[in-house]
Amino acid sequence: MFFVISGFIVIRSADNWRAGADAFLARRFLRIAPLYYLFTTLMVLALLTAPGAIKETDLSPGQILGSFLLFPTERNDGRIAPVLSPGWTLNYEMAFYAVLSACMTLKRPVRASGGPFALLALLGALSGSEGPFPSVTPDQVKTIWVFATNPICLEFVFGMALARLWHVRRGHAPLALALGLVGLLLLIAIDGTPLPRFIAAGLPAAMIVSAVTLAAPRMHWPLQWIGDASFATYLSHRFTLRSLTLVLLPLLPAAPWSAPLFCAVAIILAAGIGWIVFTLLERPVAQALNTAPPRAALVRQ
Repeated sequence: MFFVISGFIVIRSADNWRAGADAFLARRFLRIAPLYYLFTTLMVLALLTAPGAIKETDLSPGQILGSFLLFPTERNDGRIAPVLSPGWTLNYEMAFYAVLSACMTLKRPVRASGGPFALLALLGALSGSEGPFPSVTPDQVKTIWVFATNPICLEFVFGMALARLWHVRRGHAPLALALGLVGLLLLIAIDGTPLPRFIAAGLPAAMIVSAVTLAAPRMHWPLQWIGDASFATYLSHRFTLRSLTLVLLPLLPAAPWSAPLFCAVAIILAAGIGWIVFTLLERPVAQALNTAPPRAALVRQ
């Protein structure tokens, strides 16, 4: 669902932008980089000072460099992820921003930027994870191929398509409820099946997002503050969960209620810390860097 929402939000943001493609890319970078760099630095320091406290995290110089460059690098365990593991999604975010920015001067930039993602996903499906390369191809080239041809990119395209339908949105509560329920049931029923991820998870996620963005009546949603702080929560939650694993988990008895209690405390604490990070860090920094407000629509279909 993350990538569908991202595709939707970025196109809606681009719809109100007219300061140039380079300025758009710079602004999107400044939107995610400060907080990501902060938590990546904290993760590097944690690994240097207490390596045993963080599991399954590579700290090679190449991994650190790739993390700060938002460039896909492969870990020792085969995963393509930065030092701060949730940041793998931000590698795709920056690729998405770069492709969209490059297409902004075209007649139909949204359609043009969706094309490469669909083409790469098709090439990946036809050629497999090794790609059309000889066996002597450097591992980094294969890593980039696996990253670029991941069908998860199609979920961005789903979000872009929903953003193009924004002008026909209608507040219709029964339709929103139906879309949301059908999407949720499909997600439960077919996620984890042999179907490709963009079908098993992407299409149900698109239905759920469309229920909220296109069909639901405009209103102030309960607990909306959790959504406002979602990026801060996303980047900080690994520190919260790992701390609870080290501190709280050993104190809990082997009882049926221990797991539900741990999950409840983890959710509440992760959301609370995310909101604090959002309020004290993310929002003030974003406001300070927001010196070039959008003016008029630049992106067309």
